[in-house]
Amino acid sequence: MPEGHTSTPFHGWVWLTWMTTILLCVSLTRNPLYLVVVWLCVAIVHAAGGMGELAGGNTPFPFWLSLLVILVGAVFNALTVHVGERIIFVLPGNLPFLSGRVTWEAVVYGATNGIALSVILLAFWVFNRNVAISSFLRMLPRAFHSVAIVASIAITFVPLLQRELEQIQEAQVIRGNDLSGFRNKLALLLPLLISSLEHAFQLAEVMTARGFLKSSELTHAAIWRGAFLGGFGLMLGGWLSRFWGLPGWAANLLFVAALAIFGIVFLVESRQVHFTVYRSTRFRLRDALAMSGPVLLAVFFVFHRFVFGEQLLDYTPYPVLTRPPFKPLVACLLLGILNPFLVTLFQSHDSVS
Repeated sequence: MPEGHTSTPFHGWVWLTWMTTILLCVSLTRNPLYLVVVWLCVAIVHAAGGMGELAGGNTPFPFWLSLLVILVGAVFNALTVHVGERIIFVLPGNLPFLSGRVTWEAVVYGATNGIALSVILLAFWVFNRNVAISSFLRMLPRAFHSVAIVASIAITFVPLLQRELEQIQEAQVIRGNDLSGFRNKLALLLPLLISSLEHAFQLAEVMTARGFLKSSELTHAAIWRGAFLGGFGLMLGGWLSRFWGLPGWAANLLFVAALAIFGIVFLVESRQVHFTVYRSTRFRLRDALAMSGPVLLAVFFVFHRFVFGEQLLDYTPYPVLTRPPFKPLVACLLLGILNPFLVTLFQSHDSVS
């Protein structure tokens, strides 16, 4: 990023689509080669920085955590799953879950799961670094406005509590109190509890003044509650019909009817919630370009897995360890995860030239 140039942050939907695509890729494959490509792409996007609303506001991802997760996954799976033909060594004795042969197949499978978990952690870290809490809450459907309020309070409570604890510790140190031992640190609990209660009362007064305690006026509340219970009953009936020997089309019809009822209740409930956005973020061309790569990647994988039935990403080291298949076309499609980084790089290059 050239000095003096400030990139406009991407829209929140770009990062939500980007993270959803990564989770889809991780869920559809256990091929370690493809997972390494995904991890490298996510790491590059994270290392670039400066692309979100909170650029530079959070600490960078500790990359040693990825190596630790992979190592722990490989060791744990090798010591607890004694399956495979390529034996490394045998643990003697009668230790439960541990005694038995340790195979390369178990090591590779555990390390692959570790890579997948590392990709998920890094993707959520990037999402949290580039999307503000307010933007994420605005992306939630209106029917979940109460859940969004509770979630925002819970998310912001932790850093607030941490800052309050630091202030109390500084005040105790200035007064000459010793905080070296565990017993001395117990004296911080009472001021912290009093301060937390004061913040809670202030927040309750502010929310009351702004009308958050005013219940939404739903004209036919009893009818909609009954519709929700009816939809749940239809879904339960569709599940039980499989055990009663009813034809498959009858169960599917019950499931479709339940989803239709839930959809109607959801839409009506969303229309009852009215809010005002004082600072809206426009979806621009650069946002569409950044989103295009993850969207095409997700559509390609979904169609090839669930529509055409092609297993492009399948791999398992069991029962005998073999080399994972690697197709350059799939690897090139995975590079679509780099779209936010490439769009930012192209924009900064244009601004310099």
